[in-house]
Amino acid sequence: MRISVLCTDLGVRVPGDKGASMHLMSITSAFAAVGHDVQLIGVAGHEVPPAMFSSALAETRLLAHPGRSEGIQRELNKLSFIDHVVEHCAVAVQRFDPHVVYERLSLFGSAGRQLVETLPGTRHVLEVNALLAEEDAAWRGLHFAELAATVERQVLTDADLAVAVSAEVARKIHAAAPSARSTIVENGAEVERFRFLPTRAAARRRLGLPADATIAAFVGALRPWHGVDVAINAVAHTPQVHLVVVGDGPVRAELHNRTDALGVLDRVHFLGQRCHDDVAACLAAADMALAPYPAMDSFSFSPLKLYEYLAAGTPVIASAIGQIPAALGNGRFGTLVPPGDADALAAAMLRVPLDPACRDRAGLGRDHALTHHGWDDRARRITKLVEAADAMA
Repeated sequence: MRISVLCTDLGVRVPGDKGASMHLMSITSAFAAVGHDVQLIGVAGHEVPPAMFSSALAETRLLAHPGRSEGIQRELNKLSFIDHVVEHCAVAVQRFDPHVVYERLSLFGSAGRQLVETLPGTRHVLEVNALLAEEDAAWRGLHFAELAATVERQVLTDADLAVAVSAEVARKIHAAAPSARSTIVENGAEVERFRFLPTRAAARRRLGLPADATIAAFVGALRPWHGVDVAINAVAHTPQVHLVVVGDGPVRAELHNRTDALGVLDRVHFLGQRCHDDVAACLAAADMALAPYPAMDSFSFSPLKLYEYLAAGTPVIASAIGQIPAALGNGRFGTLVPPGDADALAAAMLRVPLDPACRDRAGLGRDHALTHHGWDDRARRITKLVEAADAMA
């Protein structure tokens, strides 16, 4: 099968250090790894993609980012970039003649639909991580909110298949576009990166972490909805626990100030954005890994970090919200706490490192993740769904 992977989201660069960028590169590589010819069209990162990544693909076309902007100019840039992609990549896509255009849904993202209109018989499959018109309006504010919602509804309705990463996203798809054809394929992880890990002592030496401390780890972007503030509040009530934060984002300064105000600067280690090997080392160094999401009216994430935690075999403590309980086998693979409850999180952080049953659950979770949560498995599931849709056409 020939697959054109398309992403016009200016926040998702190739390569990039955000989870969304890693996700895009991982599913693209996985389509190639399971035997398909893959063309990638996306936004160029600050560096050249790894040779091993590019060499596995039939073609890579990365367009220059127009530059960072805010407010109405940010939205205008996104709209302009979509037109730019269609104008500059249409001939290349027609020449590649894909069976499928697999597009990551983006704000105002109509490029895939426009390209498919010029390709008789080509399927348009949308990967939906969130309904971005709703998400951006809630967290950033949108000047063109009505246009964003209209475009999103239309592309969801017209797509041959919308692949939602969670049941919550699938429900939102059908609320926004009742006639959309959708299915659910959860996110995966690059599980092979976590199959062979350094010892705890070696990992702590590598990262400069205390050799004998009890360590909780958080890996991910520092954004308001990830709940790192909840974890910092919990650390204030667990004087023997250190928190290691791997990642960066817009609330880092705010989190640092909170840490200072609570008097726990000596026990909260902000390591910043790190390479994949350091992420694996962090999880090997930790006694537990946290996904401390706050309480939210709407939670539709399929967190990459959760599958990485599981694959590393690090005991997981996570908020019982959205699809997280199901991902943790309803407690069979980790410990669930009420979302946003710092006291409950603190109690779990004291209990989990001392409980052999938690280590046993982590072992079960690791086996499950290494077997069932790799990106190759996700790629096979998605292409089988496309083949089934072809057979029914």
